[in-house]
Amino acid sequence: MKTRRNILHTLRVAAVYVFVIWCILPVVWLVSTSLKSDVDAFSREPVWFFVPQFGSYVSAWVDGGMGQAMVVSAVVAIISSVVGIVVGLPLAYLTTQVWPPESAWSARVTLAILLLTTVPPVLTLTPFYRAFFGIGLTGNPVGLTIVHSFYAILLAVLIFRSFLVAFPREIREAAMIDGLGEWRTLFRCVLPNVWGAAFATFVLALIQSWNEFLYALVLTSGDSQTVPVTIAGFLSFFGTNWARLTAAGVIGALPIVIFAIIVRKHMARGLSFGGVK
Repeated sequence: MKTRRNILHTLRVAAVYVFVIWCILPVVWLVSTSLKSDVDAFSREPVWFFVPQFGSYVSAWVDGGMGQAMVVSAVVAIISSVVGIVVGLPLAYLTTQVWPPESAWSARVTLAILLLTTVPPVLTLTPFYRAFFGIGLTGNPVGLTIVHSFYAILLAVLIFRSFLVAFPREIREAAMIDGLGEWRTLFRCVLPNVWGAAFATFVLALIQSWNEFLYALVLTSGDSQTVPVTIAGFLSFFGTNWARLTAAGVIGALPIVIFAIIVRKHMARGLSFGGVK
């Protein structure tokens, strides 16, 4: 019996290692290719030993426009994430506190938000493009920021609502009796209890905006393109410089990976203990 448990434990550990190696291999290939020369990166035969070169990073940053794309992506992601929290929290408060969660209006708004989150972006791409084209918001980051803010609001409402459903409505009623009003009740009584959820929402919305490709491809152009679109621009019919392409991929992924590593504990704590105390 003991031998059987040892075998099962060994198999589980081996499976975990195989899975980790499977996930890490593409990252290793991406980084190693970005450090090769153009000849070694384009070689059909794997080149295992090479002298690391950083010229592809310089070329991708300066000539490939990755520096400008990083700035655009950061601005769009931060603004849309903040808008998502600022608008999403009052909406979640409305559908859980002002309206009882079991009320018809609360159910309708929640159902509408759930439906909007499940609609494929390709179905809403044309309406957004036609609307923004008519008012001159295509080809610049403004239209993209509006779209990303829209999806950040949907995400924020769903996250905040899961916390505010458990918030005692008696606290709001007592605040109303004391004459605080809805807005002061929201900021004085509710907001201090959902700081963790707000932080987690900001992080998730930021990552969502940073990685979004379809809307950014259609609604931006030139110097207003974001990181994913700029990376895709390294692919062409005339040939692909694999060293520059992979270097751009590393540059685009590195900031968000570092950010996720720094905030991972705070985000987990916010999602786990961000409820009412």
